[in-house]
Parts: sequence; structure tokens; C-alpha cells
Amino acid sequence: MIIRRAFPEDLEVCAEADASVETEHVWQMEERNVGSELQITFRTARLPRPMRVPYPHDLSRLAEEYDRDECFLVASQGSEILGFIDVRLEPWDRVGWVHHLVVMRRYRRRGVGTRLVQAAAEWSRRASLRQLMLETSTKNYPGLCFCQRLGCAFCGYNDRLYPSQDIAVFFAYPL
Repeated sequence: MIIRRAFPEDLEVCAEADASVETEHVWQMEERNVGSELQITFRTARLPRPMRVPYPHDLSRLAEEYDRDECFLVASQGSEILGFIDVRLEPWDRVGWVHHLVVMRRYRRRGVGTRLVQAAAEWSRRASLRQLMLETSTKNYPGLCFCQRLGCAFCGYNDRLYPSQDIAVFFAYPL
């Protein structure tokens, strides 16, 4: 497997990827007011049956995102695309936001996502960024576990980010 900068001809394959996940667990958020404190808790909950979680972003717009000429990398083996990562630069605070991290379904849990994040982190260091941020839904339990395995630090949430009303959680990858 090699990690390389994406070529325009890679975008069609990337845009057609099945980026959904299947899970039997989610993170449930509980918000409580206790005196003058607001307590937010995320806890793992087992679902009564497996659930398919759709990808929250529109992959049909990858060509536009590619044209930003920031960090768009693919993992490939021969002519086959195994996965991709798209990082958007926020220069005002020197942060790279992972906008897309997708591993093709048949290559998941084989280290492809880890290698993509590591390559994006290296790009971030060369770009003098101070942080690489990952975002996922509380329904994407495999993604949540992935962020934790990478050593990412939980650093916030947004309960109004996605049109689906799912909760987005944010993790900082150590540079």
C-alpha cells in the first residue's frame, strides 16, 4: 500500500465509495443541569439491532474540494484505491480539519485509515499546523473507536452540524 497525493482521475472512484458504517453501538449524549453546572456525558449504548449509519457528507462534491489544492491523499495498491483523506486548512488558527476519511468497505480494519491519518499528520507538520482535527457522528461507533485507538483527545461536539440532527464529536490528533 502506498499513500500518495490524489490525482483527478481518482475522484470518481472516491465519490462512489460506500462510506456508510454498520454498528451495534452508539454514543448517547446526556445533558443535565446540576445547580450552576451544566454536565454533558457521552456513554456507549448497545442498540437492540445493528444499524447502518449513512455518511454525513456529500461525496459528489469531491472535485470541488480537490480543487482547493490542500491535502487530498489516497491509499492505493496497484491501480486500486483503498481509501482517501481530505484535510482542509484553517490558516487563522493553524488547524487541519479532516473533512473526509473514507476506507473502502473491503479494506476496513487493515490499517488503511491509520496510515492515511499518519500521512495527513505529516503533511500538517510540514505545513506548520498545530493540530489535526477529526470529526465523526455519535452514531459512527467504529469511527469513535478508531479516533480513540489513534490516541486522539476528545475536544468537543456540535449537535447542530449535520442536517440529519446527529451529533458531531471532535477529536484532536496529536502532532
